[in-house]
Amino acid sequence: MEGTIAGGVALLSLILSLALALRCQQLGFRLRDVERALQGMGVKTLAPPAFGEHVVPNALEGLRVALAIKQDHEHPVFATLLKDLLLKEDVADVALLSPSEAAQLRAEWKGQDVLIEGEITCNGYAEVYYKADFTCDTADKPICTLIEKPPHGDRPGNLAIELIARLKSELSKVVDRDERRSAIRELRG
Repeated sequence: MEGTIAGGVALLSLILSLALALRCQQLGFRLRDVERALQGMGVKTLAPPAFGEHVVPNALEGLRVALAIKQDHEHPVFATLLKDLLLKEDVADVALLSPSEAAQLRAEWKGQDVLIEGEITCNGYAEVYYKADFTCDTADKPICTLIEKPPHGDRPGNLAIELIARLKSELSKVVDRDERRSAIRELRG
């Protein structure tokens, strides 16, 4: 009697294991089909990092950014461009603020992680700027500044890319420095 129960449990375990293996195989095939379809549409798929590989996090990911940008153009062309590029960097939210709202944010810092404030002079053109002056701040301290005066003008897209690169670089330095300080404190006990 005990042998038949043990045999039945073993047979049931074998059947369930085979069913799970088949289901895993089916899911693997479906996943490969989805990846091929995404690649066919031009969407990049990312492989998980290899064991032991260090993944560098995006310094802007998950941050709430406020933009207070003055531009001598009737439409907020640069602010919109910068907002779109920041959203591609996986920031959580981008708010467009007026100068008075930026001053209020500085007075009582609530709801935002970073404030990008400044002025861009484009002499009424949407595709060229001649002067730019920006500061990037947190509630505690300034992060970076960017002052540009290209002699023959430059494209606002280049300015937005440079501003984001500088912001990411400086935020990464702050995070690395804070992590090192935390590790040293932990080692000292």
